[in-house]
Amino acid sequence: MAKGKSMKNVAQLRGYKAKPVTRGETAQAKALPFPDLSLVFKIGMVLLLATLLVGCGGQSSGGQGPRFDGQTFRGSAKPVQGDRAEFVATARQPSKSITGATQAAAYQGKQYCINTFGTSDIDWIVGPDTPTSQLPVSESSLTLTGRCRDR
Repeated sequence: MAKGKSMKNVAQLRGYKAKPVTRGETAQAKALPFPDLSLVFKIGMVLLLATLLVGCGGQSSGGQGPRFDGQTFRGSAKPVQGDRAEFVATARQPSKSITGATQAAAYQGKQYCINTFGTSDIDWIVGPDTPTSQLPVSESSLTLTGRCRDR
């Protein structure tokens, strides 16, 4: 430090908030610099958003949903009229892969039972264990039927 400069001036140059010097004290910077709270908040929000985005990007298929036999299938599962436990699950475009479409329709059925009854236990009427030649397949969809087991 150059001679002639007091500690108070050096502290001011460095951005420290120095405590006023009273009799008998030496001039020393006592306080640490205060961070800009809005900057800390912005950095925290950026980190939070980045963490959320990383957590949402868990699908390896580009966000298109799960793959079955290497393919993605659109599908749904709906209750049979009058009985919530019985459902019909479909997978679209079975021509991509009958095996994949069967797995996708079974997945839709399990999701339906989990969301409706809290369990994935299913008594299949026409299910993934049904021989491929006996599956109800049209040009546009494959259909499975089952009944959710209530807990």
